[in-house]
Amino acid sequence: MIRIGHNPNTNMLPMFYFLSREHPLLESITAEPTGHNAMLADGRIDMAPISAFSYGEHWQDYAILPNLSVSTKGRVGSILLFSKVPLKDLDGLTVALTDTSATSVNLTKILLHHYYGVTPHYVTMPSDLQSMFVKADAALLIADAAIQAALNNPDCYIYDLGEEWLHHTGCSMTYAVWAFPKRLISEQEEELKIVHRLLLTAKAKALCHMEDIVMTCQTMLGGSLDFWRDYFNQFKYGLDQTLISGLKKYLDLCFELNLLPSRPIFEFWPEE
Repeated sequence: MIRIGHNPNTNMLPMFYFLSREHPLLESITAEPTGHNAMLADGRIDMAPISAFSYGEHWQDYAILPNLSVSTKGRVGSILLFSKVPLKDLDGLTVALTDTSATSVNLTKILLHHYYGVTPHYVTMPSDLQSMFVKADAALLIADAAIQAALNNPDCYIYDLGEEWLHHTGCSMTYAVWAFPKRLISEQEEELKIVHRLLLTAKAKALCHMEDIVMTCQTMLGGSLDFWRDYFNQFKYGLDQTLISGLKKYLDLCFELNLLPSRPIFEFWPEE
């Protein structure tokens, strides 16, 4: 049995829509990204699409499954910084950070500190824009909470962090990777290989049936079919060398800005 983290947000539907929840090798545990980060670290699950930042924290203990990620090159549409003022004016002001993300929280810090030269005060809060704006001048939301907030057309600046990252670095951005503890390679090697194939097959089927995904998302959150088609056109669910280079740039900056204690090195398994 492999206990895998199931992420319920729409951006992860292409990974999970066609993945059997009844397979005898799989047990699914649903949580937001930060929940899976913690559960993988303390052994409550065996594998998950964790925050890329969390891989950076545990790279000495984790391996990455090849050809699986949640990435974009440019606009992402669901990692949004809502702000009452332009980003360059946030110095000394308060930024509310969602409690459901690690990658995006640290991407926000990189963009604001390294590229905009501002140092705000940070508070971590549940993902509710109205409540966040009571306490803060800007608010980071991710995934479905970000989409819903943007669909409500709030009267503020909205910055897409994938777009900001591309503008400043020219790189793609990888938000999540599928990771597992390296010790499982010796303990459950064949099971890991089977689950990896199941994930790749489910992803490939979803990418061939995106209209099913699009209609499901419309039912879940509203918006038009064209909105959801455009949304998913931004995403890349593989992990080729271009995406790996963008991921390395992000994690290197996390290390250089003292957000990580060591510079991560990637280990992929199984080798392709």
